Amino acid sequence: MAEILPYNDELLPHWAELHNAAFNGLHNFWPVTARDLKRRVVLAPGFEPDHLRFAQLGDELVGFAHGGERGLYAIGVRPDARRAGIGSELLAALGVRGFDGRALNPYWGNTRGPETSFFGMVEGIGIEADQPACEFFRRRGARQVATAVNLRATPDGIDLEPGRDARTRAETLGYEFATLMGRCPRLGDELASERPLRGTYFTAAATHEGVVAGVAVGFPTPELGPGRYGVFTLEVAHEHRRRAVGSALVMQLLLEMQAGPFTACEVTTVPNDSPGAMELYERLGFQPCARFAVWE
Repeated sequence: MAEILPYNDELLPHWAELHNAAFNGLHNFWPVTARDLKRRVVLAPGFEPDHLRFAQLGDELVGFAHGGERGLYAIGVRPDARRAGIGSELLAALGVRGFDGRALNPYWGNTRGPETSFFGMVEGIGIEADQPACEFFRRRGARQVATAVNLRATPDGIDLEPGRDARTRAETLGYEFATLMGRCPRLGDELASERPLRGTYFTAAATHEGVVAGVAVGFPTPELGPGRYGVFTLEVAHEHRRRAVGSALVMQLLLEMQAGPFTACEVTTVPNDSPGAMELYERLGFQPCARFAVWE
């Protein structure tokens, strides 16, 4: 059996090594440092040291689990230590029940606003569909409730014409568009309103009669490579849907991204929940590039 350890700052460099070994090769993986984990996990609002446990064999960390009030957020085991009960021991020591229903945010970071996830979805970490980890969760009573899809747009694949046509249509219906740097207004409020997001992000906003009808938020993801971006959110008020506002907003984000070095943009959507969003992105040239299981 492994020795189960509580979190302490001395484990940070070993945790970074463990993280990189456990998740290397997954979609959007990038190697983290102890500083990354300290800044984006340990110092994040809501982090509780008691909600993080490590498994040690000899002098080496071989696994970790992170959980809290919403259940299990993340679990990782070194490849050479899998299928030996380490994950089960960690779950028992952590004592959480259930799973983060969206499986988007096991490290807490993106609840505060756009920031590159450590791997997986651009909006947070997910479990890629059909990975061995999925069977691990099923055996412990988790139920897959949906499949999230990452879509990617590249310079060669983007088609802005549908977006331009959408903007023309929306403008004839009285919508006005603006690009905002470093802030995001709230739907139903005036353009000067803001919501609490952090990080380097930019917003495409649509207003109708002086009120915000829709917003789309983009952000750079430099950890994934030069010119890489993500779409954090796309929201259109219910009464303003089917008026071409969403397509015009996403096009505006893409134009902002293309103003500098641009290699790719990714977005995560759940087709069962938002089939219109999937169609919207594909019209603009986004193509599916990864699938993730969403659990409860």
